[in-house]
Amino acid sequence: MLRRLLALAILAMCTSACAAPPVPFSLRFTVFPTTQGADIVVEVHGGRDDLAWVGFAAGPGAPADLPQRVQSVQARTPDGRRLPQRRHGRAGYQIELEGSSWQLSYSLDLRPRPGDDIFYRSSVREDDYLVLVGSDAWARFYTQPDALAMSPTERPGGVVLEARAAFNLPEKPTAWKVATTARARSARTFELSEHPTASVFALGPFEIRDIDEVPGLQLAVHPRWSVLNESIDVLIGKLLLSHRERLGSPGSTTALALMNPLPQQLGPTGGLRTAGMVRGRSLILYAGASPWVEPDDPQLREAMAVFLGHELFHLWVPSGVQVTRELSWLSEGWAMHMGRLAAVDVGWLSQPASIQRLQDAYRRYLDIGGYRAGSLPEASMGSESRRDLLYLRGELVFRLLERQWALTNSGNFEAALWLALADAYDGRTPLDAESVRSALASLVDRGTVRRYVEGRSPLTPSALGLRRR
Repeated sequence: MLRRLLALAILAMCTSACAAPPVPFSLRFTVFPTTQGADIVVEVHGGRDDLAWVGFAAGPGAPADLPQRVQSVQARTPDGRRLPQRRHGRAGYQIELEGSSWQLSYSLDLRPRPGDDIFYRSSVREDDYLVLVGSDAWARFYTQPDALAMSPTERPGGVVLEARAAFNLPEKPTAWKVATTARARSARTFELSEHPTASVFALGPFEIRDIDEVPGLQLAVHPRWSVLNESIDVLIGKLLLSHRERLGSPGSTTALALMNPLPQQLGPTGGLRTAGMVRGRSLILYAGASPWVEPDDPQLREAMAVFLGHELFHLWVPSGVQVTRELSWLSEGWAMHMGRLAAVDVGWLSQPASIQRLQDAYRRYLDIGGYRAGSLPEASMGSESRRDLLYLRGELVFRLLERQWALTNSGNFEAALWLALADAYDGRTPLDAESVRSALASLVDRGTVRRYVEGRSPLTPSALGLRRR
């Protein structure tokens, strides 16, 4: 009996050790924009030759029901015969194959619905645009069914050897083009080193401009972007130079900023409304100003300088240095701080006005329960309703850390922190809370980190260097 058990154990070990690794997929996506969204056809090579599992996902900022908006999913052989398929798991399918080469087709409905995020838009009207954001547009392929049991928001991209994204743009409007950081194979075909889950492709009548001050950055400006359009290139160049002088290079050769108008139904009810999103090396920026706001209004100029300085900082964090979700306070709070510093540097915000804005931010922080806020990591993991608290407290804490640093050091706190984070980052694994805590504690005393980052002490005007109420 013992000898038999030993033989079985050895067989199991050999089976495990000798099991062939999964054959990676080679994917060729072709996108056809429609009046409702997009039709997508995928040529699939690799993987198993008997079964495949296909799943759809919803990335950050996407409507929660986006995977359910995928329609007309069909799998076919290379010569066009239907392959048996059945629903499997959550927003997924099991496909019975006749070989490792086959084709998948599906339709994506991106028509705006009440409650949708503003990053999703579709139409082939000449003055519109279509933004395909990362994981939300691309089917994912697996050789085992495990991933289909996961939440669509947590679903991995699968094992992919290579991928290509091609776009069959409508003949009209002829002004439409593709804006992306992916490596161009031709005007409408792009090569990727992996599944395009972190990609952004924007289709529309964009004017693509280079920023002379920062080689590698391109602006893709929609013709209906109207806020400070005549000076936006110069402003962005100056803001980036401010960040680079404080922090050094963000560590990448290519980046893209998409400048989109706000959809009409989400336009500002008064003053200025802005929104931004970062995915990989792509920044998706939206802005709309009320028609009665003058283009040279000082408050409009200040707000846009801070907004753009904030979003451009994301080329450093989280694009240049990735962080885990519990560190949203680091990327967002620091971005608010750096956006305000850059706006002062370029002369679009005065130093007294900056201090006044911080005073106002501190009052809002108290109004929404700042003294009961807990730690920044807790706020990072909280619901969307806590985002305002995260931004406000994060910015105030970075001002406090900068002041603490200046008591015993010369030079600039931002550069010292950036170097500490870059040293700790291996280029692949996002930094966790302990890594960042160690980096901060190397610059200011650990008690400061414990009291203000981890929420042991309330923020006070004296600690922040602000006037008391």
